[in-house]
Amino acid sequence: MGVPLLRSLIVVAVAVLAVACKKKEQPPQPHATYPAYPAPGPAPAGAPGGVPAPAATPAGAMAPALGFPCVSDAELQCPFGRCLSSRCGGCTSSADCKAGAQCVPTWLGQACLPGAAPAAPPVAAPVPTPAAAPAPAPQQPSSDAFEQARQLCVARTNDYRARSGIAPVSRRADREGCGDGEARSDSVTRTAHGAFGQCGERAQNECPGWAGAPEDVIERCLAMMFAEGPGPGAAHGHYTNMMDRNFRSVACGMFRTGSGELWVVQNFYP
Repeated sequence: MGVPLLRSLIVVAVAVLAVACKKKEQPPQPHATYPAYPAPGPAPAGAPGGVPAPAATPAGAMAPALGFPCVSDAELQCPFGRCLSSRCGGCTSSADCKAGAQCVPTWLGQACLPGAAPAAPPVAAPVPTPAAAPAPAPQQPSSDAFEQARQLCVARTNDYRARSGIAPVSRRADREGCGDGEARSDSVTRTAHGAFGQCGERAQNECPGWAGAPEDVIERCLAMMFAEGPGPGAAHGHYTNMMDRNFRSVACGMFRTGSGELWVVQNFYP
């Protein structure tokens, strides 16, 4: 313990004993734990020197100790308490005490004694709100009026191939535009397979001038081709092309005439 602190404690002890001797006729008050009170607010208007007046003691609470006369906080008799209203040592809250001291109840009243003031409860850190996932970009609708029919053309072909245990063909979307041109050319010449070979295909099936919605035409036309069944000759040519194991891809070209006829070519590639 440092010499200055020891000297301060001796001064406080002597002063407390002196006050106790003057008040022998008062019975000692029982020790109790009292709630902490808020620090006094700003000095009321008209307070001399701008020094805040001591806060009023709440009803039922222990009164502050008498303390010691003082002029400033730096005096020896004020080691722990601040000099307020020309007295130090007594307190109504820890705001009346110097740093490193707190206001505690004693038999002579509440007084400033060494000790850290109770720590404020920790404030929980705010939990960050997860950022909302960006909404997926809306898919642009296809400008191809035959997109659904083209998908069905490939899917139904593979359904029929699967019945015979034959590997599926993939869609050759890069050759569909060329197939559309062949279908248009055949609609003008009114000749099935009239433009065959212009798109580099190895085999071709065609539904010439059918009436109906594109998906309906695909269903009926491919079912008819599959119904030909296996066998030699042109009567079975559509079935043979559809089931050829050497073909790995297919492009379905389409064209509808002004009168409503639908021309569909099915080009196969190895």
